[in-house]
Order: sequence, then C-alpha cells, then structure tokens
Amino acid sequence: MRHMFVSSQAVSPLRTVVAGVVLASALGLSALPPASAASQGAAERISTAANGAQLAAASHDGTVSADGHYASYETQGPGEGCPATFSTCLFVKDLRTGRLVEIPGTGVYAGNATISADGRRVAFDTGNRFLKPYVYDRKTAQTQPLWPQGLPPGPGFELGNVAAISANGNQVAYTIGNRNGNYSSPYLYVRDLVTGTDDLVTPLQPEGNVTGARLSADGRFVAYGVHSGDQTVLYVKDRATGAVRRFDTAPDGTPANDYSEIVRLSNDGRRVLFNSWATNLLPGGPVQPEEQAYIADLHTGRIQRVGDSGALALAADDGCRFVLLKQYGAEPSEQQGDVVLLDVRTGRKQRLAPAAASATALPGAVARHGREVVFTSAAADLVPGDTNGVSDVFVLHLK
Repeated sequence: MRHMFVSSQAVSPLRTVVAGVVLASALGLSALPPASAASQGAAERISTAANGAQLAAASHDGTVSADGHYASYETQGPGEGCPATFSTCLFVKDLRTGRLVEIPGTGVYAGNATISADGRRVAFDTGNRFLKPYVYDRKTAQTQPLWPQGLPPGPGFELGNVAAISANGNQVAYTIGNRNGNYSSPYLYVRDLVTGTDDLVTPLQPEGNVTGARLSADGRFVAYGVHSGDQTVLYVKDRATGAVRRFDTAPDGTPANDYSEIVRLSNDGRRVLFNSWATNLLPGGPVQPEEQAYIADLHTGRIQRVGDSGALALAADDGCRFVLLKQYGAEPSEQQGDVVLLDVRTGRKQRLAPAAASATALPGAVARHGREVVFTSAAADLVPGDTNGVSDVFVLHLK
C-alpha cells in the first residue's frame, strides 16, 4: 500500500517526508529561535489503545479537524482493534475525552483519511485489493461508497482515491481510474453528500492523471493537478461557473517548467499553497531545480516563494495563515530538517520537533489558527514511556 504525503495518486519527485512552509524573503524573517515550553505545549500521543496504553504496531498519517476536537489516523495490524497481519485500520479520536472509534470496514487495507472541519465526516480509501473511496458519517454511523453512477468511456474502472473533503463536510473530491498506465487516475469527481450527485471536474478527454485536489469550504472551488509526461499542471475550477484556469505560471504567463503539487486551498478559495521544482515561477528563481514551496493568490495572480531555499510545504490551516514546514540547513545535523510552524501574517515561527524526531505529517495536520498540529514520529523521547520502537501519531496543543 502506498503512503503519499502530498498526493495519493502519483509518485512525486518531491521528498516524501514532512514538508514545510515559511513565507520568506518578503517578510524578512529572522533566524528560527529555539522552541520553549512557553511557545508550545507538550506532545501528546494519540495513537493508543482505548485505555491509553501504547500500541505494539505502528501508527501514522494523522489528520486533525479544523476545530481541533477530533483526529484521524491509521494503525497497522496486528494490534488492538486491528487484528489482521498486514492490515491497516482507521481510527477517529476525540482529543477532549479520549474516546476512540474505529471506522467500520477498514480492517484490510485502508488509508488516505481526511476529516471535515467539525469531525463529523471522514473520507478514506479501503479495499481488499484495489482501494476505492468512501466516506463515514460519525453522526449516523453510516459509510457510503464514492463512485459515479455514469462512468466515463474507456476500460473498466476498478480503483479510486479520496482527494479532499470540504470544511462543511458536504462535498468530497475523489478520483477513479484503472491499472492501465501504472494505476492511472484520469478523472476527478466531487460528490455532493446532500444531493447524492457526482460532478465530473476534469474533461471527458483527460490530459493526464490527477495528482491530488483540494476544496474550498463550500466545495465551490477545486484546485487540482494533472500529470502528463514529465510535467504537472495545476488548475483551479469554479464549479458554479465552470471556469478553469492554470495558476502555476510565471508573472508573464509562462507555464512552470517542472513538476508541481498542490498542498492546500484556503477556505475562501483564494490562496493555494503548493510545491514546485520549477525554476521560472519568479524572477531570479533557482538556477537548478529544487523543491520549493509557493503560495498563489488566485485573485491577483501573484505567486510568492514560501520559506528558505529548499523548504517544502506540507500543511496549513484552513486560511493558509498557519503553515507547517520541514526546514533544511547546510549542516549535516540539519539534513533531515526541523519541523516548524509559521504564522505568515506575523512571521512568528515555532519549532515543533527537531530533525532527530524524523517527523512526518499530512496536508490536514494543522487545525484552525494553528492551535493543534498532528504529526507522526518514531522518536522515543517525545512522550514519557515510549518503548514500542515504532512510529506513533502525536498532537501538539499550541498557545
């Protein structure tokens, strides 16, 4: 089973480690200060047994609801609540009460969970052989498949992936595909959970495979990537008007000259956080391709570099104000990178985990206003009594 950090549809040349984001030179940020107890709370391990005991099996891929109330994550079997060897089960945890719920039907292969802003709905992939997308409603305890009634022309469609869930929990973006072309996913849909209808976002004559998508709060805007050959094009579509535009372009309209990936679309559909290897997005860009984070303002068309050289965006809150980064340095000890949260409005940075923690995270890892951050690490010194020797999912409650 593949575990991607930015896109679940295609293998990325970007580093598949927790990545990060810093709004850079335009803000003139100072050097990163050491983290302190005053600037961050202690890490709390959330991937535990129902009684709070540590698990023998590894857990990873945690996300948090925008209100910071609920977190989802996956645990490998065999283990408590996930007994089968080589299985993966998905869980939702109430971070206030500690109550743990296993998402039904995820005891074989499962992953790619994403949770709505209020924690009511969780979209995910699961299957015995080929994964398909589903959504679970915690209020009704019902799970429904995400699959269009009328399929596009072409060979049989047998697999799919969840791409995003809207903040209001009523819209879910997902892809469908088949094994042709190394597990291709050429079609992107948005399911309206209120009406039960599926809206095809990409054209019937696709230009490539969808590499991920993000939704605005109400599902009106969808940002997505399409990979073909050695290029990935980033688009945003207004589903109310049908208008589609490309936004990974230089100020003069020149398309990006290398691979790009979407990380986050703001709730209002205005800002997109993305990573790119392109060298031509900004004047004076890197001479050689390197992974770099950017923010595009879809109203003005302006693109800003995000972070120091080589900073890779991973996650942001729903306003794209509080962003998570893996910040790399030149020293050997800095090659794995520090996990840092940045307030792009004030320039304030908080180091959340040192490079030695080897932390990873997903796009849904930051709650509203940056108050909670969820991440995965195999480090044994983040919480007392961590002796299981495997990766766990943690949350930081930040001030």
